[in-house]
Amino acid sequence: MRKERRSCLDRPVLALFAAVALLVVCCAATAALAAPPGFDPEAKVLNIFTPLRLKLTAEYSQEHYGTYTADLKQPKMIVLHYTAFHTFDDSYKFFLPPYLDTEERADISSGGLVNVSAHYLVDRDGTIYQLASEDVICRHVIGFNYTAIGIENVGDGADDLTPAQARANAALVNRIVKRHPSIEYLIGHQQYQNSNLPHFKLYLEKDRSYQFTPKQDPGFIFLKRVRKLLRESYGIVLKN
Repeated sequence: MRKERRSCLDRPVLALFAAVALLVVCCAATAALAAPPGFDPEAKVLNIFTPLRLKLTAEYSQEHYGTYTADLKQPKMIVLHYTAFHTFDDSYKFFLPPYLDTEERADISSGGLVNVSAHYLVDRDGTIYQLASEDVICRHVIGFNYTAIGIENVGDGADDLTPAQARANAALVNRIVKRHPSIEYLIGHQQYQNSNLPHFKLYLEKDRSYQFTPKQDPGFIFLKRVRKLLRESYGIVLKN
């Protein structure tokens, strides 16, 4: 009899615990979905854009695109890269300073003071870090920064990239496209200066002395893998 009474008394308590647990899960899910505008709810935020960097970006934009602004409005393309560093720490440290290292990047030092960066940095295990809001211009692809969201992948070469990064890139691109229906193109950095590809109609450069630099990241195998995952897992096909 006591055993039955204890069981009956426990039911409301168990129901209360279940309701509280469900409430906690729902609140956590709501918090995850309620990311600030311009930020991905599944990325870890490491925002490197200080007021100084925004000012340097606006100056870069004025010089190369004719408009003094750090705002990225209605992006049309996504560009995939690798960092040329094997570790996350080395990659992040390279992007963190607001000023370009003119010795390390002498090839683009004539183009402006702001350091190179990208909106996202994907670690080798597929963890996604967001370095900048999607509504901010990053310096990552000559002639297209004003309209391109950049995704950097930790790796010192095409062979150093991982399947986890490819899956993370595909999932991230899917979410970005949902937030920005204006996006039409997905390219690898190695494709950016190919004037025969559809994306090239977006090319804009006011400084005619600022020349393209040769690129080979992230490699066609990685790009093909991401495109296949996008098509098969999310039904997304973007032009290049």
